[in-house]
Amino acid sequence: MACAVNAAWADHTVAREDLRPGAEPQVYMVVQHNTAMRRAVHQARRTVGVFINALSHPSSGQYDFEVKKPFRQGDVVEHMWLSKVTFRGNRFHGYVDNRPRKIKGLKMGDRVSVNPNEISDWAFVENGRLVGGYTIRVLYFELSSKERAAMEKVLRFRIGRHS
Repeated sequence: MACAVNAAWADHTVAREDLRPGAEPQVYMVVQHNTAMRRAVHQARRTVGVFINALSHPSSGQYDFEVKKPFRQGDVVEHMWLSKVTFRGNRFHGYVDNRPRKIKGLKMGDRVSVNPNEISDWAFVENGRLVGGYTIRVLYFELSSKERAAMEKVLRFRIGRHS
């Protein structure tokens, strides 16, 4: 599975790609049978009620609500974040917040929807701390300490082991 994650996330708190001219987003290729990533997706789906509740009744310190949707085209699966998420009709609705690399006919900014039991992650920021973001955590803790330090310099939130 491909998972678009940008180390800079400069324009959007959780997942927006670095859109500087000539800049390429950092994409992590995750082996489809990566146990940690499968657990992260399972945890996101199991706890999606926490996300729905916060999205429906955000506190003043909660912002940047996003879900990650797996897009499928034949045998290709690409996981991308959706921003400006709403929850209506028992579905999440949002805008593709990554540049598709393998899914044809889809572009950043397209409005799409996804069922809660189909997401691969959810995340929001609460008082400067990442909540959810289980797949982000897997990738973050697989980075070298030098790579993590570089990422932390540009993040607008803190990543802890749990949340």
